[in-house]
Amino acid sequence: MTSAELARAFVGLSALAFAASLAHPRGRQGLAAASVPIAGISTAAALALLTRPMLPAAACAALVSAAALALWGRTLWRLPDLRDFETARRETELSERRFREALSRSNISVFAQDTDLRYTWVYNPRVGVAGEALLGRRAGEVVAPDLLDEADALKLKAIEAGQMVNDTVALHTTGDGRLYFDMTVAPTFDAAGRVDGILCSAFDVTEMRLFEVRLTAMAAQLAAAYQRFELALDNSPITVFEQGADLRYTFVYNPPPGLATGDFLDRTDADIFSERDARRLAGPKERVLASGGRESVEVEVDVEGSLRYYELTVEAKRDSAGAVVGLVGTTLDLTERRRDEQRIRLMLRELTHRSKNLLAVIQAMARKTASLSGDLDSFVSDFSLRLRAIAAAHDLLVSQSWHGADLRDLLVASLGPTIEAHSPQVTLRGEPTMLTPDAAQNLGLAFHELATNASKYGALSVPGGHLHVDWMRLPGEVQILWSESGGPAVAQPERQGFGRVLLERLVGVTLGGSVRLDFRPEGLVCQIRFADGGMTSPPDPALETAHPS
Repeated sequence: MTSAELARAFVGLSALAFAASLAHPRGRQGLAAASVPIAGISTAAALALLTRPMLPAAACAALVSAAALALWGRTLWRLPDLRDFETARRETELSERRFREALSRSNISVFAQDTDLRYTWVYNPRVGVAGEALLGRRAGEVVAPDLLDEADALKLKAIEAGQMVNDTVALHTTGDGRLYFDMTVAPTFDAAGRVDGILCSAFDVTEMRLFEVRLTAMAAQLAAAYQRFELALDNSPITVFEQGADLRYTFVYNPPPGLATGDFLDRTDADIFSERDARRLAGPKERVLASGGRESVEVEVDVEGSLRYYELTVEAKRDSAGAVVGLVGTTLDLTERRRDEQRIRLMLRELTHRSKNLLAVIQAMARKTASLSGDLDSFVSDFSLRLRAIAAAHDLLVSQSWHGADLRDLLVASLGPTIEAHSPQVTLRGEPTMLTPDAAQNLGLAFHELATNASKYGALSVPGGHLHVDWMRLPGEVQILWSESGGPAVAQPERQGFGRVLLERLVGVTLGGSVRLDFRPEGLVCQIRFADGGMTSPPDPALETAHPS
C-alpha cells in the first residue's frame, strides 16, 4: 500500500469515527473534549507541510488523522471519569442548595471568623443584619459590645485551647430584644497546623428558654395550688381519690382515720373493705363508669372496726379523646355529724322526759305554795323564788350539756340570791362531786328552801350567824350536812311549811335516800343522804371542747 492509499485509509477511518461520534452522546462529548487538541495537531501538520515541502501530503494527512484518532480514543476512554466528576459536582451543588434552604428555614446561624473575630463567612445571621454586611467586621460593630462578653469569651476559649467548646450565651438585638443561643465553636487550622480562625454554629433557643421560664412559673403556681390543696384537706373530713377503669385506686389523699395511702394504691374496695361495704361502694362507681356522669350518695362503711358515715361523690375521668378511663371522687366524713344528730335526738327525748317531770314538780309546788300562802302576793313571791331556784339548777346543767352539775357549784348558785358564797359567814367543804341531772334539780330545790329559811329566820338573818355545809362520799352513798350557828334561837315549828314538806317528802324520796331536820336551839341542822346513783363521772374535757353546748 502506497503512502497515498494509507493516508486515504486513515482519513476515511477518521471520517467514519467522526460520523459515529456525532450519532452517540458520549461520542459528541469526546469530540467536544478533543476538538481543541485535534485543531492543534492539524495546525502543526499544516506548518510541517509549509516548512518541509518535500514531506508528502498524504503522509501529513495520515499523520494528522492518526494523531486525532488516538487523541479522540483516549478522550472517549476518560469520559467515565469526566462523567463521575460532573455527577459529583452536581451532587455537591444540590447538597449545598439543600443546606442553604434548610438553614434559611431554621433558627440556626453558621459563620466563620478569623483570630481577630472578624467574619469571613456568614450564613443565616439572626442579628438583624445581612450576612454580606458582616463580612470583615466584628460582632461589636453590629450589636452593643457589652452584651457580647459571653459569646466572645467562648470564641476566645476555643482559639486558645484549640478545641471545640459549647455553651448557651445571651445576645441583644435591636429588633428582637434579648436572644439566647446554644453556641458551638470549633477552631480551624492552616496548613502548618496553627489556629487561623473559628467555625461557629449558633442555635436560637430563645423560645425554649422562654418556655422554660413559663414552665417554671407554671410549676411554681402548681406547687402553690397543691400546697393550698394540702392545707385545705389536712385535718379535714374530706378524702380525695382516683380510680382506674378496673376500679383500682391510683391516687388517695387524706385517707380515712385508721387507714394509710398505701392501704389503697393498686387495690380495689373489695381488697380493703368487707364484702357488704364493697358492694355499697361499687354501685355508684360502676354506674358512673357506664354513664360517664356524676353521682353522690351517702354510705355506711366499717373502717377498722368503727362504723363511719360518708357522703361519696364520684365523677367520670376522661382522656384527651373523651373516653372514660376511670373516675375521680371525694368522700366527706359525716360520722361526727351523725353522732351529733344522735346525741341531739337523745337529748331531745331526755329533755322531753325531764320537762314532763319538771312540769309535774312545778304543778305540785304551785298547789302546795298556794295552799300555804295567806294571800296572792305572798304566793307570787314564794313561787317566783322557787322557780328561780329551779332555773339556777337548769343553768348549771345546760353549761355541762346536761351531763350533770358539781355539788359546790350548785350550793353557790342556791346561796347566791341571799348571800355571797364567799362571805365569811359561809363555809363550804367537800371533795368534787358531780351530781346527775335529776339529783341536781332536787338538791337545788332543797338548798333553796334551806337558804331561804336561813336568811329569814336562821343564821344568815343576823351578821354574827354562820353556815357550815360539809359533804363526803361514804361507801354506797353521799352525805351532806347543813349546820347553822350563831343565829336566833331555834324552836320546833308548830306547823309544816312547804320547805319542810319538800325536803322530807320529795327530795329524800326522789333521791332514793333520806332528809332529817334537827331544830336545835343553837341552829338548824339538816342531814341529807342519798345513794351514789345520784352521782356521775365528770365530763371528758376533750368532748366538752369538741362539742360545746
